[in-house]
Amino acid sequence: MLPDTPFFRLFHRAVAEAEERIDAVRARRRSPTQKLRILTYAGYRNETEARLSGRIVEYRQPLDPGTGTFSRLRAMLAIYESDEVPGVRIAAEGYGGHFETRTDGEGYFTFRIPLSGRALPARTGWEEVTLSLPDRESDQRRVTAPVLAPGREMRLGIISDIDDTVVETGATNFLKNWRRVLLHRPADRLAVPGASKLYRMLVVDHDAPRRPVFYVSSSPWNLHGFITEFMELNDIPHGPMFLRDYGIGRDMFIAGAHDDHKLQAIERILAFYPDFRFLLIGDNGQQDVAIYAAVVRDFPRNVAGVFIRDVAGTCRTGATGDHLAGIEAAGVPVYCGAGFNDALELVDEVGFGPDQEAARAASLQSG
Repeated sequence: MLPDTPFFRLFHRAVAEAEERIDAVRARRRSPTQKLRILTYAGYRNETEARLSGRIVEYRQPLDPGTGTFSRLRAMLAIYESDEVPGVRIAAEGYGGHFETRTDGEGYFTFRIPLSGRALPARTGWEEVTLSLPDRESDQRRVTAPVLAPGREMRLGIISDIDDTVVETGATNFLKNWRRVLLHRPADRLAVPGASKLYRMLVVDHDAPRRPVFYVSSSPWNLHGFITEFMELNDIPHGPMFLRDYGIGRDMFIAGAHDDHKLQAIERILAFYPDFRFLLIGDNGQQDVAIYAAVVRDFPRNVAGVFIRDVAGTCRTGATGDHLAGIEAAGVPVYCGAGFNDALELVDEVGFGPDQEAARAASLQSG
C-alpha cells in the first residue's frame, strides 16, 4: 500500500499534473485523420442489463517480437506504452437499440445497456454487440464485441485468478516475474499443471461453454490481448476479464490496492448474479485465500467451492491454513495442492459434475 503522508500527496499531485500536461500536448498534436483502433473486452449480461467495455487507442502496426532479447523487450514495452484517445464518441448496436458514449481520460469506454427483463438463455452462450466510431476513422469500420450470457438452467459459474492460477508467472518472485512479463511471448508461457484439463472439464470451450467463467486479476488492461492469446494457445476457455488500469491520475498512483480490486470485482459479479453459485479458483502466492475467505463470509450461499493452487507451501499452515479452515467450517469444500490435476476428483463434490448438474437443472425446472 502506498504511503498517505503530506509529502506523498504533494508528490502524487505534481506527477498527476505533469501526466495531464503530457496528455494535453499529445491531444493537440494528434491529427484529426489519425486512424484509431477499438479494443474490445468480453462483456456479460443478466436479465436486466448488459455490460460491455473497451478502449480506444491510436492504431499502430504491431512490432514483430523476433527472437532476440532486445526485440522482445521492445515489442512488450510497446504493449504497455499505449496511446489512448480520450473524448471519442463510440456507438453500440445490439439488443434492439442504438447506444452512444464517449471515452474517458484514459481512453476507456463502458456501456450499460438496459434489457427490460430479457431472459437468460437455457444454456450458457455468447451474444454480440456491434461497435463503431461515428466521427473518426478506425482500422475497422465496425467491430463485433462478445457478450457472455450465462445459462439459467444450471446457474453455476467459475471465478478465477490468472497469475499462477492459469499461467505460470512466478508472481511471488519479483525478478523472475518481471523477466517473464517483459521477455516472454504467449507461446513461451507455461500453463499451471492441470489447469487446462480442469477448465475444459468445467467450461468445455470458448465457443460452446457449459458454464460461465470470469477472470479477476491484478494484471493491467494492456495485457488483455496477451492473456487472450495465451488462453487460445493452451485451450483455456475465455471469459470476461476484470483487470486493472495501471496509470497516474488524481485519484490513482500507478494502481490501486491488489486485494481491494479483486474483492470488489468478485462482489460485483456475485451481486450481478445473485441466484448463481460460483467455484472460486486461485493461488496462495498473494491474497487470494484471504479474499476468498471474505467472499465466503459475506456470500456463503453463492460459493460452491474454493480451489487453491499452492505456490507457497502453506496450504495448512499460518494465515492460509486459518483462512481455509474457516472456509471449510462454513460448509464450503476446499482443495489446496501444487497443481490442479488432483482437483479433478473434487469436481463432483462441489456440484459441478454431470450427475449433480442434471439433478440441479431438474430441481430448478420443477421449482
